Formats: sequence, structure tokens, C-alpha cells
Amino acid sequence: MLQEIAEQPEALVRTIEAERTKISRLGKFLKDRDIDLIVLVARGSSDNAALFGRYLLEIKTGIPVSLSAPSVHTLYKAKLKLRHALVIGVSQSGEGEDVNLVLEKARNCGAYTVGITNEPAASMTHIVDETLVMHGGRERSVAATKTFTGQMMLFYMLAAELGGGSPDLTYQAIPDFAAKAYEQKAALLELVQRYVFMENCVVVGRGLAYANAYELALKLMETCYVVAERFSSADFLHGPLAMVERHFPVILFAPPGVMLPGVRDLIGRLKELHADTLVITGDLEAAAACSRAIIMPREIDEFLAPIPYMIPGQLFAALLAEAKGLDPDAPRSLSKVTRTL
Repeated sequence: MLQEIAEQPEALVRTIEAERTKISRLGKFLKDRDIDLIVLVARGSSDNAALFGRYLLEIKTGIPVSLSAPSVHTLYKAKLKLRHALVIGVSQSGEGEDVNLVLEKARNCGAYTVGITNEPAASMTHIVDETLVMHGGRERSVAATKTFTGQMMLFYMLAAELGGGSPDLTYQAIPDFAAKAYEQKAALLELVQRYVFMENCVVVGRGLAYANAYELALKLMETCYVVAERFSSADFLHGPLAMVERHFPVILFAPPGVMLPGVRDLIGRLKELHADTLVITGDLEAAAACSRAIIMPREIDEFLAPIPYMIPGQLFAALLAEAKGLDPDAPRSLSKVTRTL
């Protein structure tokens, strides 16, 4: 897991270079097709990447985006009207049976289908109209890291094409920001010692950082066996705040942008409750108000933050697992490919 976290900057560069021409061609084709709905289908970490994709695509294209409920297709056998829809399946292995079945049914219902996978010869590639590959190389870690950020990168590239070349989606800068984020490893190695006995926590993010909260919580559950709930900073105030007492651990993503003032307000409320707060942020005011902080480069803007901000979270989970005496590469009860219908 730690090795594959370190591989991410180079893997992102490979993905950009290898898929840029294909995505440019795909973007032009989809604009001519009059797409009025995008549906994303995925499971696990890929579903968290799809959650990020939903925010980014809606913001940048104006096209409504839905996260598919696979059981609507696999168990309830519903037939949907998808003639003007783009359906994107997201799967590291490309072998998820439910994801592939949804793609097959969506294509039969008139949708144009795209698969995002790390395996160019996967079953998914024979089902969809077009395949986008994240060039991460074989992922051996059960807990996905480089394929999660690779999926996010492909959503950046697709959003840039469908959104008419948005000037703030300069995704080519992300691999360098990811490399800088990895430099936090030494500080995190020391930081995780303070959380060795953590058994439960809450992870908070909002907007483009909402998927980061889901993914970090999943990593903590997978590798550290920590019960980790995840919330948007807005939803957290609608009830879950009641569980917070003195020293209760809350991890927050606080990148710059329109969501930052709301996260600052939540941090202030958590400080009043004497919670143990750890923030990943480039904002010094937010950092000063928390118990502990991972300081990110201030030049990383809101739209480019999700990938580099995720890397300290991945490192935190992997290093905490080791500090707890666990092996993050052998999480109990899990396998690399999960097959469900």
C-alpha cells in the first residue's frame, strides 16, 4: 500500500499522456450526441471516485449526474429510459459483475457506455462502447490508492472536454502537487502515534472534498479496523454533532474555496466541544483552530485539491495500521476483487 501511494505522481502522468487524445475525441463525439444525463456506476473505492466525478461533472458541464443503484438493474430488473444518457462504469479490475451488468443493460436501453478501469483486457472492455484506462500498473494492495486517484484524474480529463476547456481545470499540475503532498510522510509517521488507540472517528468533507471524506473513512475501516463515519460539514450539523464529546476524533478536509467558511464554522463548534480535530488544509486559520493539522501548499486551489489532499489521508491510514501492529496489505476478510450481484 505504501509503495503504491508513492507511485501515484508518475501513474497520474502516464494516465494523462496515454488517454489525452482518446478523451479529446470522446468529448467531441459526446457533445454531438446531445447527452442530457450522466449515470455513474461503481462499488467501493471506485464508488467514492464516482462521487467526486458527480460533483465535478455537474459543476463543469451543467449536465445532471446520477450515481446508479446497481440493484435496480440486478435485482429489480428495471428497464430505464437512457436514450440520451451517458453511463460510465468505474472499476479497478473491470470484473465487478454488478457494474458490468448495469453497463450491459444500460447499453441495451440506448445509453452510450464508457468503462473506466485499470485492466485494458478486463471483461468490462468488451461490454462498453469506449474504455478509458488508468495507467497505474498492476495494483497489488487490497486497499486501492493509485487506482482511486487514477479514476479521479480521468474524471478531470473528461470534465475538461465536456465543459469546454474550463480554465481552472489545469489538471496537468496535479501530479506535481501529488508529489509535494507525499512529502508529508515523515510528519505523518510521527502524527499517527497519537491515534494508535483510536477505535472510532468521524471524517468530514464537503463539495469537491466530500468524496475524500468517504474514501479516507473507507481506508480507516479497511486497514485500521476503525469505525469511521463520514459526513459533509453541512449534514454533520444536522444531528451527528450530538455524538461529539471531549477528545472525540474528527478528521476534516478543508481545502480552499467556497466550502472553507462552512468548515471553519464547524471547526469552531468542535473546538467548543473539546473534540480532537485533525485537519488537512492549506488555510492557516483552520489549522490554528484544530488540535493538529497537515499543512498543504497554499497554491493548490479548490478544483485541483481533491487528489493531492487525498494522499496524506492514504498515508495516515497505512501508517496508522502499522502503528497499531496491523498489516495494511492483508486486511482481514477482504480480497482484491469483490464479486456481487
